[in-house]
Amino acid sequence: MATRDLAVMYVVDVGALDRVDATTAAETSARDVVGAAVHACARAWVHERTKARVAHALGLTLYGCDATANAVAAAAVEEGGDGSEYAGVVTARALEPPTTASGEAYARDVRETRARAGGDAGDVAEAVAVACDALIRRYTVAGVNAATRKRLASCVKDVVLLTDDVGAKTMPGRDDEFVRTLLEGMRAQNIRLKVGVLNETELARTHLGVGARVARGDERRDAFAALRDACEFLALDDENESAVTGASGLLLDLQRKRVRPTAGFRGALSFGFNARVNVALYKLNAEAALAKLNKYSEELADRPEESHKTMIDVAFRNVNDLDGELVPVERHVKAYRYGKQHVPVDAETENRLSARFEKGMKVIGSIRASEAPAWLVTGEPSLCVPQQSSKTTGLSKERAEADARALSALARALDDAGLALLVRGAWTESTSTIHIGALTPRISDEGDFLLFTPLPFKEDYNEYALPPAPPGARIEASDPRLDSALDFVRANALGDDATMPWESLNPTLRDQRRLFEARALGEHATAIEPTTLAFTVAEAPSVAFAKRFNLDAGPGPGPSERVKMPRVHADVKSELEDDAPATTPPDVDVFDDMDYLGFSWFTRLEILERMLRVFIEVSQTLQSILEPDIAD
Repeated sequence: MATRDLAVMYVVDVGALDRVDATTAAETSARDVVGAAVHACARAWVHERTKARVAHALGLTLYGCDATANAVAAAAVEEGGDGSEYAGVVTARALEPPTTASGEAYARDVRETRARAGGDAGDVAEAVAVACDALIRRYTVAGVNAATRKRLASCVKDVVLLTDDVGAKTMPGRDDEFVRTLLEGMRAQNIRLKVGVLNETELARTHLGVGARVARGDERRDAFAALRDACEFLALDDENESAVTGASGLLLDLQRKRVRPTAGFRGALSFGFNARVNVALYKLNAEAALAKLNKYSEELADRPEESHKTMIDVAFRNVNDLDGELVPVERHVKAYRYGKQHVPVDAETENRLSARFEKGMKVIGSIRASEAPAWLVTGEPSLCVPQQSSKTTGLSKERAEADARALSALARALDDAGLALLVRGAWTESTSTIHIGALTPRISDEGDFLLFTPLPFKEDYNEYALPPAPPGARIEASDPRLDSALDFVRANALGDDATMPWESLNPTLRDQRRLFEARALGEHATAIEPTTLAFTVAEAPSVAFAKRFNLDAGPGPGPSERVKMPRVHADVKSELEDDAPATTPPDVDVFDDMDYLGFSWFTRLEILERMLRVFIEVSQTLQSILEPDIAD
């Protein structure tokens, strides 16, 4: 058997099927619809069967029948019963792995089994008890050890009950002794009860193949109060999905392939100040592991009792004396590969490279969701959802519900603000790998969650003490190259009036403006160069800085047309007889620069006002310096 088996016992009220047919004028009978749905469920199990699902079993129990055929009733008669116990319950198909012919047999039993005369409703509690007895007998094997019994007891056992409101009324409350004993036994055996509501609407949806997880309020009727109370009692246990839903959604859900997702990360999403939410990351797709290609020794092919594992022995020689002696182990030096060479690593550097971090996710900032586009991702996105309350996580139900509410509120707040959270994550304890990504909100009917998208950023967590530069490599205070370095620093510093990168024009808009200028000037326009990722005016100090210090940055785009030649001004018109193209007048060059950077007229006036103030301060400073000389 598989490590965690699954067994499903269908319990169908045949009397309810006839009662639904009596109240509807549908062309297809309820028996045909439910029989076809059960047939489809069995066929789906056969088609989706894997090695781990070979022992998964299906069974069929019918109640409200004219005949009685079940093991519990037979045992009651042997003990001196009068035959009225568990009457009308038929175990049509025992629990066993389905085959290609099982589905048709289930459908035939649903269609042909006769209902009880007079239309009396069958007893729901007795039918569920017979189904539970079959499940327990199937996974109770004598003569096995304690470990096997524990594994068999952990099997997932489902009782799928299909009935209408008339049949649901036969279920006593939990204060009944028989029902109380039955429910306690189901909890002890890890049995789940899933009730599907049968009515005209649900049968129509089942026939069309459109399932509804909620039967539009039918399961909230007073007739299903006892069944609903029983399901809520069973659902108190971990991973127990007992509930009352619509028959269409329940039968459609049983036809789907069930894949148990594996969490790639379980931990806390920290916001600082001891504020954290317990979350789990699930990948949308699982990567299949490649088969290991172990080396095989052909010399041992004729000796199957010997191990075919091949060992590799590596010898080291001096590169300057390849024919010499081998280098002993004590002379080996650890190094890391850098290009075509190996750089030695000392003990201090090795300790820094082997730094370890605590497991968890921390919020380090927020950006606009539009600034984390899909084409920037470096890995597959993962679902970030709150952790469940289970034995694995160790969280209480109250804590899990609080985490779910907090994560939903966070997702809706991010969605309203149009923001995404930047997070720094370490997936395992004492790891040296840091992941930087964005958490974007996703709002859905099933629940609110976040989507973790890995971004192409890395964190440099090594702090090195740089050695002092040799005296000959120092730059004197009078070196003119310091001016270029100062211009470079000032150009890359963001002031109060500086624009952020996403607020400035990009090369595409720049080339588009050049195209508009060329069309406006017509034949007097300069030649339009092809689109290149050229430097802008703000990057001109970087170019000058690299040239002054002879920095070899490798081949790349050079200065743009704006740096090399005067720009074409769209507002200046040349005379027809003048063949020379119009150029930007010197007196409006400053305004043209501001127009190119996207500044408004109000911002331009503020910049000019600041420039004027700086000019006045410089003039006053020069005047104060020159006044003593004039007085002398």
